[in-house]
Amino acid sequence: MGGGMRMTVDKADLVLHDGCILGHPESDSVAISGGLVVAHGHYRDLKPLVGPRTHLIPLTGRTVTPGFIDCHLHFMEGASVAAGLSVLRCRTIEELLADLRVGTGKSPPGNWLRAFGCDEALLRDRRSPTREELDLAVPKNPLRLRHQTLHGSWLNSRAIGLLGLERDDFAPQAGAFIARDATGRLTGFVAGMEEWISNRLPRVTPAELEARARFFSRELASAGITAFTDASARNGLDEISNLARLVAGGSICQRTSVMVGATNLNSLPALGQIAASRGIGIPAVKFLDAVQWEIPHLVRTVADAMTAGMDCAFHATEVEELETALHAIESARDRVPQKALERVVARVEHGGLIPPDYPERIAALGVWVVTNPGFVYYRGAKYAGEPGLIPFLYRAKSLAAAGVSLAGGTDAPVTPARPLAAIAAAMARVSVEGYELAQAEILAPAESLALFTSAAARLSRLAAGEISVGCLADLIVLPADPLKLGPAELLNLPVDLTIIGGRVVYERGRPLAAQSPTASLFSA
Repeated sequence: MGGGMRMTVDKADLVLHDGCILGHPESDSVAISGGLVVAHGHYRDLKPLVGPRTHLIPLTGRTVTPGFIDCHLHFMEGASVAAGLSVLRCRTIEELLADLRVGTGKSPPGNWLRAFGCDEALLRDRRSPTREELDLAVPKNPLRLRHQTLHGSWLNSRAIGLLGLERDDFAPQAGAFIARDATGRLTGFVAGMEEWISNRLPRVTPAELEARARFFSRELASAGITAFTDASARNGLDEISNLARLVAGGSICQRTSVMVGATNLNSLPALGQIAASRGIGIPAVKFLDAVQWEIPHLVRTVADAMTAGMDCAFHATEVEELETALHAIESARDRVPQKALERVVARVEHGGLIPPDYPERIAALGVWVVTNPGFVYYRGAKYAGEPGLIPFLYRAKSLAAAGVSLAGGTDAPVTPARPLAAIAAAMARVSVEGYELAQAEILAPAESLALFTSAAARLSRLAAGEISVGCLADLIVLPADPLKLGPAELLNLPVDLTIIGGRVVYERGRPLAAQSPTASLFSA
């Protein structure tokens, strides 16, 4: 086999030939059968696997790499954003209002205008849009402008009126924040009410939901994402049922895993049945506001989840959240049978701020950190004004040195679902504006790539993340070897081809209409 490897099969379904196979300098081709990698080596040695029904894709020098596994994103929010108005590009209030005016001009009067992507900390004005500015920009539509973090929204007067926020009998839910000016009038900004608002907006029809999902899934495929974990804390019966229908109907082509919100733990058996029937994994229980829980209740819930064989994932962007998570994990472990402990892990999602002494503690507990290097690139301007915190911001190299296992997530739509941009950010630690942030935390190219490939596969319990015989044929084709490129080149590197389970689900330049279950998805 010329240094390659091979499983015993009759003929291959697909052979990618005459290129570079990442991790195997002795190979120039890879063969796939039954959704698995069955051989790699020199093309001349793989020719016995080529039959009349084998699809051949010439690489012409391009590089085959493992597909990207995004360990933390929010699929339905991403699908909604992809179908709506994005203001992520805006860096001034003037640009924001101009984009909103364009958006409302395309929307019939009275219809809700849904926009996403504003963060006052990233605007040069360093302030939020006012209610009056939003009313002038969007005079004929109720407006919901979601914060880039997904934790808050700006509303214009029409939206405030429809939602009844200024009615005398309105009682905000526990934990809600409704901003008011000096006179007591609502400014339009609210937080802690995202699910409440979503439930009161016009329902999305099943057909529209399917179209949104199909569009966003293709967007993920175009970025090389072959598997993802939805980390939304509200996930329960409705959310998992919706995702199951979308996966079953082919609207989502990626391998899909879904975290369950901690408040839905009692429904786990029913949720597991729904998910398993559609090939969806439920790997973890998500704790979003652990600092608001009573500690004994939090510890019991973590212990119950681990005993049930579930990983526990804790949202932790602040030190207080990190401390609460680690205390709960430490306390819960004593209540979990040893066999169950051996099957589960705890996860810190984001790890936005990790002070000194914490890396060793995290490592000792065997806790994974699912980091977001893309935040450094896309949101770096927000952090640049806090120099005292920068050394502890989205740490990577120092965590790895302490023995902490790392995987990556884009947190889409908070940042774009572009693993290559996140990998480049892990290698450079420079924001889009040019701010250098904690350069001591730079990872080597192979370490950066592993965040979304081999390490992500281990955390996700997928036989993927590397090109090895017997592994899932979840692969992508890039124009060049990503390990030989600098961050700037990597940032702009396109994905030519995305393959999931041996099936081409995306080909750059190929029309969307051609990428259907009934179309021949293989190049000649």
